[in-house]
Amino acid sequence: MVASTNASATHVSSSTTTTTTTSNTSNTSSTGSTFSFLKLKWRTSKDPKLNIRQRLPNSVDDIERDWVRHSALKLAFEGDFKAPIQRLLQAGGSEVLDIGCGAGFWSSDMASKYPISYFTGIDIDKNVLPTSSLSKNVLYQRIDLIELPLPYEDATFDYIFIRSMMDTLPDSMWDNVLKELVRIMKKGAYIECVEAYDNLFDAGPSMNTLNQLIQSSIKHPPQSPTTPTSAYNTLTSNTSATSQYNPWPNRIANMSQLIGMQIYHTHTPVGIYGGAVGSLLLEYWERIIKGFRRDWITNKLIAEDELEKTVESMKSEVNEYNTYMSWYSVVAQKKGYSGPTIQFDDVDDFDIVHTHIF
Repeated sequence: MVASTNASATHVSSSTTTTTTTSNTSNTSSTGSTFSFLKLKWRTSKDPKLNIRQRLPNSVDDIERDWVRHSALKLAFEGDFKAPIQRLLQAGGSEVLDIGCGAGFWSSDMASKYPISYFTGIDIDKNVLPTSSLSKNVLYQRIDLIELPLPYEDATFDYIFIRSMMDTLPDSMWDNVLKELVRIMKKGAYIECVEAYDNLFDAGPSMNTLNQLIQSSIKHPPQSPTTPTSAYNTLTSNTSATSQYNPWPNRIANMSQLIGMQIYHTHTPVGIYGGAVGSLLLEYWERIIKGFRRDWITNKLIAEDELEKTVESMKSEVNEYNTYMSWYSVVAQKKGYSGPTIQFDDVDDFDIVHTHIF
């Protein structure tokens, strides 16, 4: 347990870049006073609405698929985050922003785990945001990332989390969004961005057939805000849609205010051969395919019976080929913090005090 806390925040700067790789391809078997914690100032954007392709509202299938992905990545990354912020969240008073929160699975988990820190989840689709929360330390807001500046004061957040958001906006917009996120980060705050790589590795012929169908369907139609188009794009490495996106490490490396970049990699199995993670990600792909099923059959891209046979073949094929995905999490810190550190005095079962400085 924590016996004493001698400060409320700490940030340790670093100028190095570290890459860590983990693998999950082996078998594995995770209102009222609420508003007061935000340094919030609503500011109306004077810029005209940008001409962004209209997106469809979230469906129940979108939300369920997002939950499956959240559960899989929580297991794959061995937790909800990789940034070195656990002690800060435990100390309390930290303010966290979840970009593109969807139905709030990540922010709700975090709010329950760290009850004396505060969490804000934002998403463009107000209908998907939770209308109530079991935790009083989490708040959800309808905010559109294209409407800059964001409605928060400078230096508001201690930690910003972004997952599977890269292809929800045109590539040309992300640099401005990242600059805006840096503006609302406190000095010494962390930002973490999680995305899938552009390949699905060791896919067999049935999966490749489904890949081609998926790619034929995602060129122009509107997408719902949580539709995992990044996941669709991981099905093939030869699409122009994926190649035009500048990955997070490149963007963060070009931001002079962000330092100490660390990149964590994980390989995740797709199929029951991969235990809990593999089973969840197989379900994830099945749900993606289900979302396109009506479109494919209606447009006579594939016969219904043939589609059923291909899907069943794919489900066994991924185990035969050991199909897997790869994901990365990139973490960086905003420079400039020179304040006090935080000291934790942990008392073990033998009443021995262990002091930790962060």
